Amino acid sequence: MLSKVEKKSLKLNKGVMNVVVNNYIEQDIIVPDTKPDALKIVTVFATPYVQGVENMKNNKLKVTLKVNYFIIYNVSDEKFTSRGLYVTHDYTEVLEVKGIPESANITVIPICKNIVYALPNERKISVKLEIAYHIFAKETTEAELIQQFDPEDEIECKMCQGTFNNIKQMKRNIIASKEDTMLPKDSPPVFEILKADARIKNDEFKESYNKIMVKGDIVLELLYLSDSVEEPINKVNMAIPFSSMIELENINDRSRFNIDYQIQNFDVKVNPDLDARTLSVGYEVEANVTMYEEEDIEYVEDFYSQKKELKYDENRLEVVKKDINTVKSLNVKENISQALPENTKLIDYNVDISYLNPTINQNNVNVSGNMKLNLLYQDQNTQELESKSLDIMIDENFNLESVDFNTQKVYVDIIGKDTNITQSGSDIEVKITLYVQITVEDMANISIVGDIEGSSLDHSGLNSINIYVVKSGDTLWNIAKKYKTSVDKITKTNQIENPDIIHVGEKLLIIR
Repeated sequence: MLSKVEKKSLKLNKGVMNVVVNNYIEQDIIVPDTKPDALKIVTVFATPYVQGVENMKNNKLKVTLKVNYFIIYNVSDEKFTSRGLYVTHDYTEVLEVKGIPESANITVIPICKNIVYALPNERKISVKLEIAYHIFAKETTEAELIQQFDPEDEIECKMCQGTFNNIKQMKRNIIASKEDTMLPKDSPPVFEILKADARIKNDEFKESYNKIMVKGDIVLELLYLSDSVEEPINKVNMAIPFSSMIELENINDRSRFNIDYQIQNFDVKVNPDLDARTLSVGYEVEANVTMYEEEDIEYVEDFYSQKKELKYDENRLEVVKKDINTVKSLNVKENISQALPENTKLIDYNVDISYLNPTINQNNVNVSGNMKLNLLYQDQNTQELESKSLDIMIDENFNLESVDFNTQKVYVDIIGKDTNITQSGSDIEVKITLYVQITVEDMANISIVGDIEGSSLDHSGLNSINIYVVKSGDTLWNIAKKYKTSVDKITKTNQIENPDIIHVGEKLLIIR
């Protein structure tokens, strides 16, 4: 055993599995007796939330899912021509995910990709959803890099410099609350909720002693019926703040944090115990925290001895030294003529971006496909609500600068959007900003060495003087290692100015 080996212990990511698995779920929804018969389905909104993930090993994930359904339908009623139905259903899905690591840290983000609905009778609504499960799996590994041998062992070392994100702690924390919130002052009371959509914005964190405070806003977009004669259909946006203290160990000045948020549950109702302008909102937000330290490390990439035969256990690992996340904005603007029928008013809209496909070709990122623009509008004569979908084709490109695809892996995801639509008669102007996240993983193939033993060097086959003809792929380091000499000695003997440059066919004098 060698007398002393100084090592640096690290915890690193081995990389990200980023896959999408599509699956279908079906549900029959019964119109309750307290609501009028459904004459026609106007539209159906569905929002899935993942509440739990279990790695069942053998390439299977068990996902516990909750889906919020908001159904708008036309009725025969003296007061309202359209009504809303809000129901929730729980599901358990087993997904086939080939190659998923058993010890991985897994995040599943579900996106409703397609909705098909039918009305078999006036009290029954049949819905079929296609859900795209975006699966992110991160696997970590422990690594020990050799930084130095004892000088007495006279080991020749090829040194390497690298910046590593050394993971100190990973923690998942659930932020849950149920609270009452008031509508904006100028908003009329709620008779019935037609649609509710929630997303996280303005997230930030602040370090404290062995804790971090995370906070942000759940932005609630609410479409509802009111008793107001002037404005029976209303749309409001409300910000519901959330915050939590998360305990972590050994936070210091070098600590850095990556925090991902995901809404796991959301519920909104009118609070009947108070008044029709007060909403009871319940939510669960998962904060997935990774604490790490960015460390510049000089370590031994390869080694040998001129005087001993070294035997050791070696395991090579491909790891992520560090990852860099950047977000680019893509702006889409389109004017669509005759998008709406005559004498109609645009009530609500949303954009489905699940059909967009980001791809990478060398240093170019392309985002292409069709976005589904879903419009909800009201006939000004009959006051009935109607819906329609339009396709907006997109083909946008941007360049990835300073990315070396030989040593780096790149993942591209569309993580959000902002949409604004203005109506002018039957024409609309559409402005969409897509937020595209680029994750660059700086990879390294490192050698994990253990149990180094030194024995007497076998000099047979090692001549004192050799003539070596340089072959393709040769380096002075590999040549010196083969002949148990040093790069410095070869450089001086052959008067080589730059030890990093040798030429195929060049003859080198090797003296041991």
